[in-house]
Amino acid sequence: MSDVMDNVTGSNVNGNANNRVVLSCRDLVKSYEEGPEKLVVLSGVNVEIRKGERVAIVGSSGSGKTTLLNMLAGLDTVTSGVVSICGTDMATLSDSQRGELRNQSLGFVYQFHHLLSEFTALENTAMPLLLRKRCSIAEARQRAEELLTLVGLEHRLKHKPGELSGGERQRVAIARALVARPSLVLMDEPTGNLDNQTAERIHQLMLELAEKVDTAFVVVTHDSELAGRMNRILHLTDGQLLER
Repeated sequence: MSDVMDNVTGSNVNGNANNRVVLSCRDLVKSYEEGPEKLVVLSGVNVEIRKGERVAIVGSSGSGKTTLLNMLAGLDTVTSGVVSICGTDMATLSDSQRGELRNQSLGFVYQFHHLLSEFTALENTAMPLLLRKRCSIAEARQRAEELLTLVGLEHRLKHKPGELSGGERQRVAIARALVARPSLVLMDEPTGNLDNQTAERIHQLMLELAEKVDTAFVVVTHDSELAGRMNRILHLTDGQLLER
């Protein structure tokens, strides 16, 4: 795995020497109006994630973990508060600028893979790079193939999602999130649909990326073993994010 990783990561292999904040969330509130009632999901969340950190977010079902993750990614609007990615306040950007920032700096792994059914595993993985004007098709395909090899799918490059198992589709989604070498990856239950052996492989991949590329990971999970491997565990309780 390490030989392929060296090709994927480029020259930034200095571990956690760079302590730069890649995600900052201040006084984040999310509420919904339901008739005369106001439903408060998040009530003043504050957190900083630094380069190379691996952070787990845990909490009971319905506590707002996925809602929080979507707001950190700029996929959902905040009621109040500030979310900054790599020093940029997401609220100051247009929709197209937010999309560009996500493409350049952020990877996202959904609980369900959200692959494009008409494209192969290789094409789905390469998509974030193909959206960049300065990345050639050849480079995008090469880097996608490297990531798919890294997650053990070198023999499934030309298969479409309908021809892959659930675990294989999830691995393609993880490769897609990592192919652009983002500063930050947000993951929503990334191992929830994987068998134990595949989940272990994903755990190891996250460790290598955090150490060699300084990619930061924020992982929403019910998997206590995965959470225990992170640098920090944050608990979402009553709309507050607490470290215990």
